[in-house]
Amino acid sequence: MDAGNWSDPNARSLALLLDGDDAPDRGEDGSLLVDDDFLLFVNGWWGPLDFVVPSPLADRGWTIELESFADPSTPAPAGHGPVSTVTVGPQSVTVLRADRRPGGAS
Repeated sequence: MDAGNWSDPNARSLALLLDGDDAPDRGEDGSLLVDDDFLLFVNGWWGPLDFVVPSPLADRGWTIELESFADPSTPAPAGHGPVSTVTVGPQSVTVLRADRRPGGAS
């Protein structure tokens, strides 16, 4: 993003990837310390928005960890699996997690 994107008054959404495997530290035993990946979708718009999960990330087995907007008429999303699009409610945040740690421990 450039300065024009940040100052655009019509830009009301943001997606952020927190890569748990990017430049990991090393433990005392020399092993790499990796963590889960997180996708954060922020919708500042007054209506729901669809966020597209980039294709290299779609098959990681994402789990919805946090959804700040919950429509009681909509069934809860399934546990985890491939995700290509996530609908984020108006003026809310959705956080997805993909397990990267050995053994899948949470």
